[in-house]
Amino acid sequence: MDLSRLAPLLAFAGQINKLTDMPHPIAPTPADDAIRRLAGHCYLALRTGDGNHLSTRPTADALRRSGLAGIHSNLCERLGVETDRTSAIQGLGLVVANRHRWESLLELLALLEAEGIRPVLFKGGALHARWPQMLDLRVMSDYDLMVPQAQVERLRRLVAQLGYESLPAASWLTQRLSKGLMVWRGSGFEYQNLDIHARVTEPPVCDSLTRSMLSSGERGSGVRIPDLEDCVCMIALHVVRSGMYRPLQEYIDLLWYVDGMDDAQWRSLRVRAVRHHLAPALFLSLRQAVHCLALDELAPERARMLAARIAELRGGIGRLRMHALDWLAPPGYPLHPVTSRNRPAFRRSLILGAGTGSLWRVGAAFVMYGAARFGDGLSRAKQAGATAT
Repeated sequence: MDLSRLAPLLAFAGQINKLTDMPHPIAPTPADDAIRRLAGHCYLALRTGDGNHLSTRPTADALRRSGLAGIHSNLCERLGVETDRTSAIQGLGLVVANRHRWESLLELLALLEAEGIRPVLFKGGALHARWPQMLDLRVMSDYDLMVPQAQVERLRRLVAQLGYESLPAASWLTQRLSKGLMVWRGSGFEYQNLDIHARVTEPPVCDSLTRSMLSSGERGSGVRIPDLEDCVCMIALHVVRSGMYRPLQEYIDLLWYVDGMDDAQWRSLRVRAVRHHLAPALFLSLRQAVHCLALDELAPERARMLAARIAELRGGIGRLRMHALDWLAPPGYPLHPVTSRNRPAFRRSLILGAGTGSLWRVGAAFVMYGAARFGDGLSRAKQAGATAT
């Protein structure tokens, strides 16, 4: 065999090795540390009910950059800690908006159930349903509902009768490869938007998580929700599929679940994560959470307990995948995400493949999903050309 033919491939492999050996361009700053401490103090006050964690007033810059102004203000109000007028107004705005949207959601779900459609509420909405005290604390950009694929189009028609708008339906193949659709209505304070899912992500991977959620018999506040293990797995998947970083609020959500689990629940979560091919994602998201909430500094004993659980997950991750995770998303990455890595094609291929335990499924799903979307684009262009002529 002529080894010289392999030279280009070996050179390319060498470049990849050099690339993955490069440190991530993160330069921690005092402002970053202030944001991490703010997030950690909010979490610890929420977990322990101790207002002393909020005794140090954060800077306006830390509140703005962290996205935690509402939860900080309302925790201060709940735990009897003095806060300034501007923060109090922000907190009140969060309360009013969340409660209005929640009441509207419950009305919609009651109407859908009367029509024989019983969606599963997941992601942040499951926190509101399972722990009503979170309603005044957890910022929501939308609510996520999941129904079987066969019910998606009927649900779209039903909500359209209630004034919800949506984009035109895609092709049959794209509908079965994408996660679902978004619907919305109103504006300003009356604005409501929902993500209607037939599966947990696109391209369609982690199908066992979709099936497990749809089969859930659990309810919170009268609403169908996933069980605890699937809620945690969904957060981990969301971290990975979004480019290996999420807002700090979601790391607070993650630790709210995991830090409250006893050993039996933790073992059950590990088994579930492996079943859903999400053990690498769970490892990554927990590692980021402990760092981004500054728990090593603020709560060393709690951090050591979480570190032991994270180490258990690391033991099941191969060296090559671990190398990829370390390069793509070191612990401080959520504070300094790289814009160039946030392109959909990159997130849904290399990043999703590294963060899940099923690279070949991600590759096959990515190719099929990309082909379907490309076909939809050609079809729309053809229709636009026909209309123009």
